[in-house]
Amino acid sequence: MKSLFSKVSLMLLAFLFVAFNGFSQTVDEVIAKHIEATGGEAKWKQVNSLKIEGYIEVQGIQIPFTQQAVHNTGWRLDAEFQGMQIIQIVTPTKSWSQNPFGGKTELEPASEDEHKQQVDELDLQNAFVDWKSKGSTVELLGKDEEDGNEYYKIRLVTKNQNQEVHYIDVKTYLTYKTVSTAKMQGQEMEVTTKMLDYKELPIGVKVPHKTDQMGQVLVFEKIDVNASIDTKLFAGK
Repeated sequence: MKSLFSKVSLMLLAFLFVAFNGFSQTVDEVIAKHIEATGGEAKWKQVNSLKIEGYIEVQGIQIPFTQQAVHNTGWRLDAEFQGMQIIQIVTPTKSWSQNPFGGKTELEPASEDEHKQQVDELDLQNAFVDWKSKGSTVELLGKDEEDGNEYYKIRLVTKNQNQEVHYIDVKTYLTYKTVSTAKMQGQEMEVTTKMLDYKELPIGVKVPHKTDQMGQVLVFEKIDVNASIDTKLFAGK
């Protein structure tokens, strides 16, 4: 009887060891697999500029836009609707925006809070690549389920103290969505962005070609990596 009990105990221990190891992915392991699934660290570090053409779809209306960015240098969005120009510019030290539909008929400096929320967009490479040297912190919050799929939840806090929770698919290791907090009109609100239609770019990195941010859909029709971009585009007023 004692021998049988010992065998059963060993079987249980073996089961628990396999079970717990199967669910004990560390945050570093999840991040490493995510980076590899999206092209690998070496390829991401080759991304120095991006030029994106596409459209924003809101309530059935399509607004064409062009986005141009140089890694850690400048980022600019240009769109036009009903003959009116929409512009957004972000640099490491300052941001500007022009939106006639919001009462801004010419470029105006963004507030300190607005700039802080936008400045991390200057990192064109995967946010998890070299996250330590970038001054970020990460935390594995466990798992969650949505639409029949399971996701790792990783909280990323940048050196600018912007927080974003990434939902990373346990099978593909691609980011399904991010949840962040943003200040809008003086109030904090939770912003969810779903990442859709992943495709591999010629340089070898895999990125979503469509995002859905609370009903505002961005479709990226053309993405040029390392295109020549004049940094004078990032000069505000």
